[in-house]
Amino acid sequence: MTQDLFVEKVKVVELTLEDGSKMLCRGGEEMVRKSWDLWPVVSARWTGEEETMQWLQDE
Repeated sequence: MTQDLFVEKVKVVELTLEDGSKMLCRGGEEMVRKSWDLWPVVSARWTGEEETMQWLQDE
């Protein structure tokens, strides 16, 4: 079994929910879309920050 290391630079997005609370979303555009479906999001704003995500995936 081999494992591949994946590295991706992603933007940090601040999501504002209906009740006014805020949460950070990392993981790219697809993760923002998923969060929009999971939470009562009313707006999304890029914070100007980027983070490097790394993960292993089994083949």
